[in-house]
Amino acid sequence: MMFLNPIGWLFLSLAPVVVVLYLRRVRRKAVTVPTLLFWQRAMGEQRHRAFLGKLRQWLSLLLQLIILLLLILALVRPEPARIAASGESTVIVLDTRARMQALEPGGESRFAKALALARQQAAGAREGGSVAILAAGPETRVVSPFSTDPAVLQERLQSLTPTDATGDLVPTLALAKELLATRPGVHRVLLLTDGSDAPENKHPSELEIVTVGTKRENVAITRFAARAQLASPQTADLLLSIANFGTQPAKGNVEISCDGTLLDVKPFALEPGERKSDVFPALPTGSGQGKLTARIDVEDSLALDNEARTLLPATKPSRVLLVTRGNWFLEKLFAADQTVQFELLEPDAFKPEMAGNFDAVVYDNCGPEDLEGGRGNALFLKSSPLGNAGILKDPLVTDSDADSPLLRFVEWRNVTFLRATEIAVPQREGWQFETPLRSFEHPLIVTGTRKDQRMAVFAFDVAESDLPLRIAFPLLISNTIHWLAGGNAESPRDLECGQFVALAADETAWRENDLPKPGQTNVPTQPQPPPTFGAFQPLRDGFYRVENAGTPEASRWLAVNTFSEAESDLGKAPSASVAPSVARLSLVNAAVVRPLWQWLAMAAFALLLVEWGLFHRRRTE
Repeated sequence: MMFLNPIGWLFLSLAPVVVVLYLRRVRRKAVTVPTLLFWQRAMGEQRHRAFLGKLRQWLSLLLQLIILLLLILALVRPEPARIAASGESTVIVLDTRARMQALEPGGESRFAKALALARQQAAGAREGGSVAILAAGPETRVVSPFSTDPAVLQERLQSLTPTDATGDLVPTLALAKELLATRPGVHRVLLLTDGSDAPENKHPSELEIVTVGTKRENVAITRFAARAQLASPQTADLLLSIANFGTQPAKGNVEISCDGTLLDVKPFALEPGERKSDVFPALPTGSGQGKLTARIDVEDSLALDNEARTLLPATKPSRVLLVTRGNWFLEKLFAADQTVQFELLEPDAFKPEMAGNFDAVVYDNCGPEDLEGGRGNALFLKSSPLGNAGILKDPLVTDSDADSPLLRFVEWRNVTFLRATEIAVPQREGWQFETPLRSFEHPLIVTGTRKDQRMAVFAFDVAESDLPLRIAFPLLISNTIHWLAGGNAESPRDLECGQFVALAADETAWRENDLPKPGQTNVPTQPQPPPTFGAFQPLRDGFYRVENAGTPEASRWLAVNTFSEAESDLGKAPSASVAPSVARLSLVNAAVVRPLWQWLAMAAFALLLVEWGLFHRRRTE
């Protein structure tokens, strides 16, 4: 046993004082009475005795000494030598993913139950037994480093809330082990989760898994997207998918709204485990912000996935200038694409200053020979400022970057090229080049970007291939034109909750509910969350406004949703790796663990009450 405050032993000097006070002779007071009959006992005592008399109230003295000893022990704060010398370190891992918002029987959420257990465990922090808190979500978050102060831990837990995002428990548990590896003594990790994807627990003595979830019924929107019709960009088709993750049939209505105005209502009915997709055709885009919302009017355990959001596609057509001596395929393609307004011009009539009047310029086997001589965003076919190092005969497509905005949904299987230009990717200051399509080490498509300009180079002539006969051709040209003209087109408009988005230096992101009201000058009663700068990671579903201070017209909206079957499927039983006996034991420990000095102080107070009761019952007087 070790004592953390040994100076408290000085108060043992009070024990002789207590004994002396009990031995001290009581000075009698002279009182005139009519008879001495009732004072025989008192008169039987010696009239002249010493200052210290005979001890009579030994039980009261014993209780007082025990109380004094308990208080002194509480003051010196004893700790078991094993804990005080080596220390016991505990890491509490609290699951904050979207599924923890599910309501359990009684109306309490899974997160509320887990948080209550974490608070009970944090209350046991003391000298020699430190506690750290980690939050498991889309990213691992250190809520509190190791601390022995229960008040600090409780304060950190008070500010913790569940997110609307998904995530993985493994990285957080790995970090917990790394933190414990730096500390001596006994190590312990306490995982508080719903148990649906708890990891396999091979070492129950080091990892205790406490589950707070049960099987629940839930219906969720798993997908919601809008796409402009190719033949009519002023209208859009909506795709909505719903899934029933419960064991009972579910039915209700789907409500579609745009900018707060109800557009359509459809009923649905789902059998247990059934998934269904529906299309809402020819929805007019009209004017406004184009914020679409889908809701299902069902009452289930998780309200989070009963609502989804998306944005209508932009309807502003791109202005394109086609500089060519004649290309029937491109002319017909641009004429059929209603998202493009194009003009045709002979190469001899083209002047470089004309490029500034268009979103993109397409040079068909012509154009400036110098990379710095071009202006605006440009697409070069066959001939380009990158030069001609030779001719590739019958090139094969060997590498295709599916993540490139130019090659999105483009299938290159069985596409044949007669020949292509052999080009070399230059190294130019301010430019960043990529090769999303290659034939072995030779690039077939090169893209270049710098601060205020974009360019794309096709090393082949579309007329010298069978590409115009395939569906890949209109997709490739459309993707390229919209990438050149789109400015922020590469930035996603629909995000998964928890997904990172890079913001420009002059951009800030606000959640719609937190946007300052126009003309607002008074201070709101509730403080508004600050805007997000730099890396943007939304942890709440909703619409977000990305403000551009330098170019206000470039500001845009983002739609954030939780489309995750792992979060919506509440019918999974707790993992078999969970040890119920360990979980129950940890619950008991969390409820009763206290520093030893607190138990000693409470015992002293209890004995004081016992002594007080005995005195008033005339047992110790």
